[in-house]
This record gives sequence, C-alpha cells and structure tokens, in this order.
Amino acid sequence: MDKKLQSEPLPAAVLEDLKNAVDHLRTTLWALMSDDSPDVVTSKLITFRLIRATEICRQVQLDIDASEVGINSPQLPKLRETLRLTMERVERLYRSGM
Repeated sequence: MDKKLQSEPLPAAVLEDLKNAVDHLRTTLWALMSDDSPDVVTSKLITFRLIRATEICRQVQLDIDASEVGINSPQLPKLRETLRLTMERVERLYRSGM
C-alpha cells in the first residue's frame, strides 16, 4: 500500500471515500467506548449511520451525474430496490409523525 501510494497518486474520490470510511470507524468506536448508557450509544450510532447514508447518497448522485454509474451498472437494481424500500419507510415515519 505504501509503495502504491508513493508511486501513483490516488484519485480524489478514492481518498474521500477512504477518509469517510475511517471517519465512520472512528466515530463508531468513539460511541462504543464512551461511558454512556446503551440507549445513548445506540442513538449516537444511528445518528452517525444517517449522516453516513446521506454522504453516500450524495456521492452516488455525483457518480450518476458524472456518468460513472449507468443503467448497466450491475449493482443498480439492488440499490434501486433498497432505496425504494427505505423511502417507503421514511415516508411512513413522516406520515405517522413519530
């Protein structure tokens, strides 16, 4: 890894993904290591997960706009279904007012 990083620079998008993954790991570990109650730790983890999901969705939007993701991307159908099911639940949550 060291040699590869020294011989050729990584694209900015790769570095950003790596930074986000390390940040997610750091914040997850921080929440787990805190002296908070299990409910507070769970709440922190959910907050971090929502932040990360938002970041990932924004990056996917940019990838689509840059034509990095196309209709023939093999992961697209699964992403589409996951987003559909997630949006159903988010809309249900908003309708319930909870």
